Amino acid sequence: MNRIHNMRNRMLASAGMFLAVFLFAVTVPHVVPAQTIPETQPESTSAETQPSSEASTEVSTETGTKASGEASREEPVESLYFRIDDSHRYEGMSSSYRDGYLPEVSNGRAILILPLRADGEVSGRRITASPELGGTENSPFVFRNYQQTVEEQTLRVEDSGEEIPLYPVRFELELSPERRNGVYPVMVTVNAKGADGTPFTQTFNSYITITDGKSNEEEREAEVPELSTEAETRPESLPLLYVENSTLTPGEISAGEEFVVKASLRNTSKTQNIRKIVISVSTESDEITLLEQSNTIYWERMKAGENRELPLHFRAEQAIPVGKYHIRLEMSYDNEEAVSMSSSGDIAFSVTQPMRIQGEFPTIASSVNAGDTFTLAFQAVNLGRSAAYNVRFELEADGLSPNGSAYVGNLEGGTAGQAEMKVFAGAKENTDGERYGSTSGTMTMIYEDENGKEYREEVYFKTDIQELVIRAASAEPEEKTNTSWWWLAAGVVLLAIIGLVAAGRRRR
Repeated sequence: MNRIHNMRNRMLASAGMFLAVFLFAVTVPHVVPAQTIPETQPESTSAETQPSSEASTEVSTETGTKASGEASREEPVESLYFRIDDSHRYEGMSSSYRDGYLPEVSNGRAILILPLRADGEVSGRRITASPELGGTENSPFVFRNYQQTVEEQTLRVEDSGEEIPLYPVRFELELSPERRNGVYPVMVTVNAKGADGTPFTQTFNSYITITDGKSNEEEREAEVPELSTEAETRPESLPLLYVENSTLTPGEISAGEEFVVKASLRNTSKTQNIRKIVISVSTESDEITLLEQSNTIYWERMKAGENRELPLHFRAEQAIPVGKYHIRLEMSYDNEEAVSMSSSGDIAFSVTQPMRIQGEFPTIASSVNAGDTFTLAFQAVNLGRSAAYNVRFELEADGLSPNGSAYVGNLEGGTAGQAEMKVFAGAKENTDGERYGSTSGTMTMIYEDENGKEYREEVYFKTDIQELVIRAASAEPEEKTNTSWWWLAAGVVLLAIIGLVAAGRRRR
């Protein structure tokens, strides 16, 4: 009996030891080697996170300097100037400008021709010309858009057959059925760009004489506008001093900047001099300041047919609204017979407000994980007085794929706007076999002014794309198989122990 009892105790001890080894084995975790899957992109991205570690950034606004930080070198800007070819007659002209060209008026239309020659290189060899017809009240013209783009052409001179390259500006101005007889000024504005892209503006004044319209005694006396004379009969036409053309420097005038207007004045008479010339300068806005010592200029004499340049300096004040403005020249003078006369001319120009848009860019983390998607928040603030249009942010970097532009929209002066962008971190494509690691790129703020001119501000960044690492797909089935085997063995041992205990009790 003691032998059986001792045998049972030994079997229980062995079973207890076996059970202890089993429990130790199943409680220690199995380490399965990780596998690298460099080109696997998960079907669904992880939760969107904003990286917390910061990376250094470098800001560069596109102002003509290189992005690398090299100092820009100032190059001489070639001057540009247009002049009327006044010594030749071209198709559609009854005479040259030197011989007294007058625009043709017939069949309800006035045809104005300006054969312009460029002194200096014109970008694209094309210009934009548009006529200003004055106020609508009592105007003989039908108002519509007459603006046109004119390309350089080689035209044949009517009298000699010579071929000359020029810009043939030709307007067919439709006349109103209610037009009145008289002489009407037309100011033509020419816009172009120099070889370096610098904008250039120049104006030309012309006069159209209407003789087929309605007439009365008052209109017949006013056929020469703003021209007064004491004599009732003249053996020849009286001299007329008028603004032939004008140039503005710079071509685009911004609020807060100074600019120069050069007006070209001509005595139209071929035989009569004029003297005691008084020119009064005025502007229609208090925000346009004349910088000369006086607004009155005095010339003692101008010869017959003489053309003289009048330079005037102005400043557009900072608070001036965006728009078109005029400078008016009132001219009084005497002819050789001491007959007092007067005339006037307008010079038109546009003023813009400088764009002052401040972009606030997010910080890209120093490292991101491949396969993650993160969100970037942008903000734009308009610190200027002019509206900014189509404000948006874009991101470009090898290995980073944004879901599109972060579009803010239009911003009036003194307002701000926000936008977000989602960016997916993947493998790089533009490197020699290096799928992950360091990458760099740009975040760019883009916006436009009211004329469609585009502005850009860029922020440069660097980050490191960490390689995507996940567990092997076969590890889990293997672990499940090993665990099932251990549980089966434990069950067998446990049943054996229970059987032995039961057998010992029956014998007892």
